[in-house]
Amino acid sequence: MKIISVICGAFLVLLLALSMDAEIRPQAGVESYMGPNKFFSITPWAGIRINLTRNSSLLVKYYRHNIQYEYINQLGNTKKRKARLNNFTSALYAQKWGHDFYAAVSIFSGTEDYSALALDIGTELRLIKRMTINGGVYYLNEDSILWYPEENSRRIAVYSLKGGFKYSLWEGLSLGPTFNLYKNSEQVNASSFGLLLQFVPKDPVYIHVSYYRYTESAQYRFSGNFFSFGVNLYY
Repeated sequence: MKIISVICGAFLVLLLALSMDAEIRPQAGVESYMGPNKFFSITPWAGIRINLTRNSSLLVKYYRHNIQYEYINQLGNTKKRKARLNNFTSALYAQKWGHDFYAAVSIFSGTEDYSALALDIGTELRLIKRMTINGGVYYLNEDSILWYPEENSRRIAVYSLKGGFKYSLWEGLSLGPTFNLYKNSEQVNASSFGLLLQFVPKDPVYIHVSYYRYTESAQYRFSGNFFSFGVNLYY
């Protein structure tokens, strides 16, 4: 029922945009991640951008997350975990006072009745012609079944502070560090520091490659090196 409600809500947003004669542009892409414990995910996505005003827009997106990794069960045996998640995201972007602002809400559903709600708020500011700095906060409330498949299901809340900056090496190519600090409701602390390279060979094609080092205080989780790659179309 939750997914049906989200689909109906997205459809109503589209109808409202059409009735307002707003400019609508398609977006799509695919992203993948690789990391410890043979973690691998591939996520195709598609959506639309609705230009509300000259300085604001609304994004409505659907992601299909395909995730797999290995874990050690309670008997000490290595098992493979596979999951499929649906992710509906709505985000509002605005520009004012030389800043870019955004606020996003995501609703997840998936394997074994997994469910989650995420809130993401942030801003980006141009310091000099070639450099921007960004920061934000992220909140996730999810079902533990995705990461603890053989334990009783429970809700876990994750709080995150994130930031970084981006430097334009030359037109269409930028590079910059990123950082994230995490804490969850089970008193697990984590952090990640990485480097993001973005290449725009020709608008609207955006290609990114990133590396980040993730560490956490929990015994046996996903501490280690992660790599990601994505190709997206932003009209």
